[in-house]
Amino acid sequence: MLRQDRFWHYACQLYGNKQIEEVLLHFQDAHGKNVNLCLLLDYLAVLNQQLSQADVNALIQCAEKLDEQLLSPYRIIRRTLKIEHSTSPSYSTARTSLLNAELELEKLQQHYLIEQVNTCSTSHNTGANNLALYLPESLVQQFLSAKS
Repeated sequence: MLRQDRFWHYACQLYGNKQIEEVLLHFQDAHGKNVNLCLLLDYLAVLNQQLSQADVNALIQCAEKLDEQLLSPYRIIRRTLKIEHSTSPSYSTARTSLLNAELELEKLQQHYLIEQVNTCSTSHNTGANNLALYLPESLVQQFLSAKS
């Protein structure tokens, strides 16, 4: 059973790597991929836990639902603020507040992803490669290259 706090710690540590951050944001912006899901799939591989394609599909649906309901609207507001209101005297405070709220929404999404993955039947596999069930091979290689 995965614990959300351990995954959060792993995700924050890995995302703290500037190369990983850039690669994952590129996946999100250019390919419509979910950053939290990429991090979770990698985390499971580090734990030698392999998912099935059906399980990954269920995680994709979970992530997409929360992206649509919560995260995407927040990102639009934050980007609009930056483009349209960056000269406002309260811009910095508003941006910080939005970033903090977005971070909490990311944490909420991780909670639901962990709940979903805990219903999955993983198999022990020292060569686990869950990202390959979500990303094209070229993106998997970009991620692994940034990670090393």
